[in-house]
Amino acid sequence: MFKITIERTDLRIVADRLEEAIKKLIERLADYAEEEMKRRAPVKTGRLKHSIRKRVDLINLEAEVGPEVSYGVYVEFGTRPHIIRPVRARALRFEVAGEIVFARLVRHPGTRPKPFIRETAEAVEREVERIWRESWKG
Repeated sequence: MFKITIERTDLRIVADRLEEAIKKLIERLADYAEEEMKRRAPVKTGRLKHSIRKRVDLINLEAEVGPEVSYGVYVEFGTRPHIIRPVRARALRFEVAGEIVFARLVRHPGTRPKPFIRETAEAVEREVERIWRESWKG
């Protein structure tokens, strides 16, 4: 028979190491998510992709990653068909096939969803175990 004893000072060392590993995990997951989301973001002008930011809070052990532009949600989930009306003018002005067109309203057909945020979350979820092992090793 043998006896195993863990001193309280040993527990504090383990707890400190665990806390540091968790902080590394959060930082690395946020880094991975930011890179992955930028890679997956649809690019028309590049504004959406360049608005993707991460916020890491190691005191509360959390991180957020996402686009800062207001239309990110519409890209992610798409839109239904809708009518667009001018807000500060009497008519809308836009170009079609090289010609300038004016209209009092436009019937927009809607847009298909491009779920780059959901796809990023799924990719991050698949990498948690690997990133945790790296964080724990140092």
